[in-house]
Amino acid sequence: MPQPIQSDSNAAYINTTIIGGSLKEFRDDALGFFLKLHKQYGDRSIFRLGPKRFHAIFDPELLKEVMVTKADLFIKSATFGEIKRFTGEGLVLSDGELHKRQRRIMQPRFTRGHIQHYAEKMGTITDEHLQQWKHGTTRELTEDLFGITFDIIAQTMFSFDSRDRLDRIGRAYEVINRIATEKLRALIRLPLLIPTKQNRAYTNAIETLNEIVYEVIAERRKQKDSPKADLLEGLMAAVDETDGTGMDDAQLRDELMAIFLAGHETTANTLAFAFDYIMRHPHVEEKLTEEWACVLKGKTPTADDYSSLPFTQNVLWETLRLRPAGYVTGRTATADVMIGDLRVRKGESFMISPYPLHMSSAYFEDPHVFRPERFENDYVKKIPMLAYFPFGAGPRSCIGNHFAMLEMVIILAAIGQRFQLRHTPGHPEVLPESLLTLSPKGGIRVTVSLR
Repeated sequence: MPQPIQSDSNAAYINTTIIGGSLKEFRDDALGFFLKLHKQYGDRSIFRLGPKRFHAIFDPELLKEVMVTKADLFIKSATFGEIKRFTGEGLVLSDGELHKRQRRIMQPRFTRGHIQHYAEKMGTITDEHLQQWKHGTTRELTEDLFGITFDIIAQTMFSFDSRDRLDRIGRAYEVINRIATEKLRALIRLPLLIPTKQNRAYTNAIETLNEIVYEVIAERRKQKDSPKADLLEGLMAAVDETDGTGMDDAQLRDELMAIFLAGHETTANTLAFAFDYIMRHPHVEEKLTEEWACVLKGKTPTADDYSSLPFTQNVLWETLRLRPAGYVTGRTATADVMIGDLRVRKGESFMISPYPLHMSSAYFEDPHVFRPERFENDYVKKIPMLAYFPFGAGPRSCIGNHFAMLEMVIILAAIGQRFQLRHTPGHPEVLPESLLTLSPKGGIRVTVSLR
């Protein structure tokens, strides 16, 4: 990186003269890029990705202003507009009054108590997948976990019993995920109106999802006398407490796609990283198996077991610290605002990553070490609020965090108490790849043995 140029805001300007700015560094290693920013330039700096300039801040108190106390003065950064082609005006990327309204409508469907109703289905689906695992075989763990989390999110959302529909959704989502990532990283993005091979594939995949989702919504509206206990049913019945109105089909579609994006891939990737850490830390595996033997005694985990599996939870919290699935987000100011003593003008944007704070020795002793025990005794409550935020913070925090944690605990314990996993011989180090979410680069291959 070139030497910084001091601005009036006392933030360091980085790569202001290079074509593309820091785009290549960000594209090659986003986590390393943010760590380098923090190490070389301190708690705040300014960098450029292509023509777009961003503020970066790594101070919990300043982040709290942006994400919590002054959140009404910011919207999601337009940088993530490519994802919006898929999610539409869903809660993940909507803004302003629409976001507030949708949050009010949907929040009751995502409380801890409500989410527990899905636990039995989570366990049943996991068990069905595990019946295909055989002692002594080699498996692509990442693909297996994707299969489990995909079926869970699809069935808890839609109560799908059609393998054809599930497969069609899966194929379309793979295309969208790959192309959206490529477009987000590109210096020049061609509009979808230009019929390139990539744009045609992207458009066709979105149309496939729209066809399936609208078809399911229409079917459900005709089945008022036989309601189903799934998320779609809950969202169709949900109303805004302020005016008694609900969601139309277009908004339902957007929310379902946003939930699918946020609740499928992130969970599978986090579990994959968790198993990688467990396999590399025998003492952690030993403590887990002891906890599972004591609490579960071989049965499939349920919602009632969640609070009795604290070490399992802490393994996941530690995994999310080192490998935060939501490794980057963005905010754009809708008005001139002061963040600390930093003057931010209307239209200026922040690129926010939890990773440098998660890796800071100011908040976590030996931050590069995988140590789940650090989360014992409510440790997170003893550090600044925005020193650790794997699920975001403020009014835009992940509405599905309870769902995700319950699902990950059930899957991790269900697999781990039944099978011992080991990396295949000569397996390389599992490195993170910064796609739409943080993913294990190249996947993880394991041999499985019955315990």
